[in-house]
Amino acid sequence: MNVPEIPTNPGPLDGVRVIDLTTWLGAYTGRLLADLGAEVIRVEPDGGVPERRRPPFTADGMSLSFVFTEVGKTSVSESEVDLEELLGTGQILLTSKGPAALRAKGLHPDDVTRRHPSLVHVSISPYGLTGPHADRPASDLTLLAAGGLLSLAGDPDREPVRPWGSQSAVVGGVHAAAATLIALLALETSGCGQTVDVSVQEAVAHSLENAVQYLDLEGLVRKRAGAGPMEAGTGLFRCADGWVYLVGGLGGRPLAWSAIVNWLEEGGIGEAAKLREDRWRQAEWRRSAEARADFRAMFERFALNRTKEDLYERGQRCGISIAPVSTPDDLLNSPQLNAQSYFRRITVGTVELMLPGPPYRFSHANVGPGAGLPERATSSVLRHERITA
Repeated sequence: MNVPEIPTNPGPLDGVRVIDLTTWLGAYTGRLLADLGAEVIRVEPDGGVPERRRPPFTADGMSLSFVFTEVGKTSVSESEVDLEELLGTGQILLTSKGPAALRAKGLHPDDVTRRHPSLVHVSISPYGLTGPHADRPASDLTLLAAGGLLSLAGDPDREPVRPWGSQSAVVGGVHAAAATLIALLALETSGCGQTVDVSVQEAVAHSLENAVQYLDLEGLVRKRAGAGPMEAGTGLFRCADGWVYLVGGLGGRPLAWSAIVNWLEEGGIGEAAKLREDRWRQAEWRRSAEARADFRAMFERFALNRTKEDLYERGQRCGISIAPVSTPDDLLNSPQLNAQSYFRRITVGTVELMLPGPPYRFSHANVGPGAGLPERATSSVLRHERITA
């Protein structure tokens, strides 16, 4: 396999300074900006942020979640820096608390942008800077519930299932990073800073797969469906070494139905011929319990003798939307991800770790996590003059 070399040119945000005052809720935004080449100054409370001590840990006792969000940043304690002076050297400020907590520290965007009119203040908070819930306490669990994700996750006759990790922070971080780049572009063209108000609840709601489209186009409010498909031909199906996700019918349309029937018949599933009956073209029938059970029985009898990689490759060649459900080992050994040098090795203490790379790639610039955890900042580094647009 020919693995492409990672470019060595500076990232697109080279020369941009970011002051990162976030909690767990906004830390991923700083990581994404650091990956793009920004200088991210992580200002921590004296004694460090709680995330440093959150399990699971590396062999050296470092929190893996902290490693993931903080790699590539420069670290400084609150007592080691004049924050107001530091804000005067940056282009972007990241915070992640509600408006009352920010105002108590003199960091509400109204105050910050008045003192630093050419600073972009990206406020990432649970419910935004305004509204009746703006200062309500929040956790990953409550944000996933308030954003609607828990209404879709789990078996319909049981309690909701929370995704692993702080997924609300990841979703909010991605939205905030995208908004930051737009605001930075405006800063470079106008010289004027602004406030970017990111509600994590709204970011979660914006990421509910096709739930909004179902309501808009079909008047259907999606509910928890568990691992079972909502209609015949669509959902998770067992195979020889795990699971695959197949999309054979969606939004009332049968999509690649004929290709799926041909595939099953070629694989020796003779009874698949009945899938050509007119009723299988009707969304109402495909969504019935009988239709879902019949299709599952046929497809899994076909798939249980085939690996998910075999199913994926053949299905793609036939124009069928099918994908393997990858385990962590599958991802680490993925030919595609390794050919793109997606995973990066860094050293933390005495331990070498492999981290996911950035969700973007540039042909002429090096983007991605740095060599290790935050280095301590020096006074000379913290006091350089602001780079103006």
